[in-house]
Amino acid sequence: MASQKFQIKDILIPYDFSETAALALEHAVFMAKLCKAKISLLHVIETYSFTSAISNAFSKSQSEFESKIEETTKEKLKSISEGIHKKSAIQVNFFAEVGSIYKQIIKVANEIHANMIIMGTHGASGVSEFLLGSNAYKVVSGSPCPVITVQAHAKKVGFKDIVLPIDDSAVSRQKVTYAIEMAKFYNSTIHIAGLRTSKSADFVRKFEIKVRQVEDYISEHNVICTRKMFDGDDISKMALKYADEINADLIIIMTEQEASPGFLGIGSAAQTLVNHSKVPVMSIRPRIDASKVTTGY
Repeated sequence: MASQKFQIKDILIPYDFSETAALALEHAVFMAKLCKAKISLLHVIETYSFTSAISNAFSKSQSEFESKIEETTKEKLKSISEGIHKKSAIQVNFFAEVGSIYKQIIKVANEIHANMIIMGTHGASGVSEFLLGSNAYKVVSGSPCPVITVQAHAKKVGFKDIVLPIDDSAVSRQKVTYAIEMAKFYNSTIHIAGLRTSKSADFVRKFEIKVRQVEDYISEHNVICTRKMFDGDDISKMALKYADEINADLIIIMTEQEASPGFLGIGSAAQTLVNHSKVPVMSIRPRIDASKVTTGY
């Protein structure tokens, strides 16, 4: 069960000057103070591909336009960075990149060896929920580090009550060590939600042992935790309901393997939670292929 300690040294903030981006930055500043980390602000100037001969004729003017936007953006980012440093003595770097939003975010995260991405998201509902166009979800799916997504509902900064959903997937417990470190940073209580998707006696017995092991492991690391079991078919709905019941501040999930029924293979419980959670969601990619995982947290 040993794993490398999760440390936060560089926090990347994709910044589009929106309300949710400003809220994500507030969370980052608070986290940077706790963890003695630095912040990197990134604004991506999105470009579009023009293939027609007519559009190619305007490539020079388009390039000049993008250069002016980039220059103005850097000036704004510099002003924000200097303001944060002056107020909080936190080191803040800033970048303005041109290209695909989610690709540039992942690229910069890799280049600066970011330990955390905190980004605003506007959620999704209806037909749009089934489309793969969400930059937030694409970043969550491809990020080299954990990603915290923040919606406009999440006005409170700080994570005192963390919901830790545990299902029966092979990688579900990989997030436990991350939850422990986050709880230590924020002096939080971890609320384990054991999500049972079968009522078979054998499943219930084995699953309760698994959840108790998680509880014991957290307690051994001197973190306060609670445990509650749930039965249902949709683990995302169970997790969201529990977070709402206890007025949680953060939900910690794995990204790909905690699949929820009803998403026709194009979504997952992770996507549902990122889209619909009123509190920030911290998403973590599995360390290795789920089919090769047999035990461990």
